[in-house]
Amino acid sequence: MNKLFAIIQRIEAFLLAWSIISIAALSIGNVVCRALFGFSLAFVGEVSQFLIIVVTFIGLSYAASQGRHIRMTALYDQLNPRWRKIMMVIINSLTALLMLLLAGYAFEYINTVRFLDTISPVLQVPLYLIYLFVPLGFILSAIQYGLTVFRNLTAPDVYISYSQKDEYETTVVGEV
Repeated sequence: MNKLFAIIQRIEAFLLAWSIISIAALSIGNVVCRALFGFSLAFVGEVSQFLIIVVTFIGLSYAASQGRHIRMTALYDQLNPRWRKIMMVIINSLTALLMLLLAGYAFEYINTVRFLDTISPVLQVPLYLIYLFVPLGFILSAIQYGLTVFRNLTAPDVYISYSQKDEYETTVVGEV
């Protein structure tokens, strides 16, 4: 399981880093072209939109792997460790199933877009190819939540992700 987690982490980090760097480079290049040469690169906005899809849906999985997803813990915080573990297993199991359901819906949407032969206006890229990152992100998220369930079923502590224990940050002296 550690190898699977490490491989997924590397793929996610690579895709996220290069997508964000590319968005920044394209945007800066477009500004330079407009300011110095008086024209704008038409494809920049389109490629940036494609990359934002990648960042959004791969970032969903990356956030889950780091335990950085939104958690509402008012009831959970009141429970003892045994019940916290039970709640964590239930919540992550249901979330993994939800991610798989959403991936299924995304594949249906992609089939519709593919059937309609929808292409991007500037680059003429078939949009279904770009939209494949949506179910990929959902599937990777489902795997991350599944790994969290596995960790909670096999480890004595409570984990909010495969690698992150459920613990509160301590306040640094002098911090407000």
